[in-house]
Parts: sequence; C-alpha cells; structure tokens
Amino acid sequence: MSKEIKIQYEEAEAALSKLRQSVDSWDASFPKEIGGANKLEVINKLNELNAQCQKMLETYQELLLDNQQTSKQSVEDMEDTDQSLHSMISMGR
Repeated sequence: MSKEIKIQYEEAEAALSKLRQSVDSWDASFPKEIGGANKLEVINKLNELNAQCQKMLETYQELLLDNQQTSKQSVEDMEDTDQSLHSMISMGR
C-alpha cells in the first residue's frame, strides 16, 4: 500500500488564489447608523448589533486571509521540499 502524498500544486494554488480574490472583494459593511435622530431604544439596539456584526465579519475576513496565506505558504514549502528531494534522489543515481 502506497503512503505517498500527491499534491496538485496548480490546483491548490488556483483554489487559494480564488479564495483570496473572493475575500478581497467581499463587502462586509453594515449600516453604521440607522434611524437618524430617532431615539427609540430598538433603533439604538439595532445600531449596536450592526456594529457587532461589522466587527465579527471583519475579524472573519482577517482569519480567512491569514488561513489563505498560511495554506499558500505550506503548498510552496511542500513544492520546494519535493524539488529538493527530487534533486537529491537524482544525484544519488
């Protein structure tokens, strides 16, 4: 049984690039202030919830970008390792 790990580098890089583009183009903005001069408690609560949702989406977007970058670096490192091993094996023949 083979325990070889096969990575399709082009596919992985394309998927990570697509993720990056999607996250970069994502508009995570919520209305900052609704109700204008209206001082109803429900309007104040909605404004607070919108601010919390805005912060949550911004944090999620940052996490996605961090994960995308880490994954991209892992794929690049694995490709470099594959190339190094290939060179070492080729020299040994």
